Amino acid sequence: MKQEIPFVNDSFDNHCKATLKNNNFLKDLFEFSNNDKDNINEETIEFLEPYITLRTPKDEEVFIGAVAKKASAALEGMCVWAAAMSDYHKQSKIVKPKLKLLQIKMAELQEAESNLAAAEAELKEVTELKERLRKKFDAQMAEKNALLDKANKTRRKMDQANRLINSLQDNKVRWEASAKEFKSLKQRLAGDVAKACAFVSYCGPFNSEFRTKLLDEYFHNDIMQKEIPVSEGLQLTKFLVDAATIGQWNMEGLPADNLSIQNGIMVTRSSRYPLMIDPQSQALSWIK
Repeated sequence: MKQEIPFVNDSFDNHCKATLKNNNFLKDLFEFSNNDKDNINEETIEFLEPYITLRTPKDEEVFIGAVAKKASAALEGMCVWAAAMSDYHKQSKIVKPKLKLLQIKMAELQEAESNLAAAEAELKEVTELKERLRKKFDAQMAEKNALLDKANKTRRKMDQANRLINSLQDNKVRWEASAKEFKSLKQRLAGDVAKACAFVSYCGPFNSEFRTKLLDEYFHNDIMQKEIPVSEGLQLTKFLVDAATIGQWNMEGLPADNLSIQNGIMVTRSSRYPLMIDPQSQALSWIK
């Protein structure tokens, strides 16, 4: 047996069915749900409240989905939709202030992000300017250091030149005397060479005393008679060999006396093979 629900009769059921079958009505519901649900006010909720909380004399709820479906299947959707709109409005009273606050904060965030972007752009520009100035500064400092190094080198050269000039002035007298001596030496070079050649060629067989007599008397006087410039007291050992060679000879076993040095000069400067009388084997040890 069909259960009868108070306040819900066949005419109401037919009216709900006809209303729900109306395409425009369903379209209006969809548009309202999508576009106008945020415009629900307290007055609308007061109109919906009797239908959402409608009860029978036995305190039975009528407009709820499960109960309304017993009277009319088409009414169930209306009950659910009405209850959903009411719940949405109740929840929106809590959510909307937060959404407005969120919008305010989002606007403040966008403004802050915009200010941050502008500040970052300005910072980037300043950083690029700083980098350009730093490179320019480094280039200028490098040029300055190069100029300082050049100036220091020039100063050192000037100091060296001044010291050289001063030393040249101090040695001017000595150099002039040396120049005169060198000029005189060039003039006497022919006679000195003639005496040295005569010594190497003719003095080998004689002792030290007779060699000195030949050099200082016979050879020297002959050169003077021929009017050839010659040095007085010419030391042939220094004229024909340097000190380094003499030292090398001494290390090789040649005695360091003047006669032995003369013999070494004759051996090394002669164009012919020398004949050596060597009772003490000094010459043999030196040659080996």
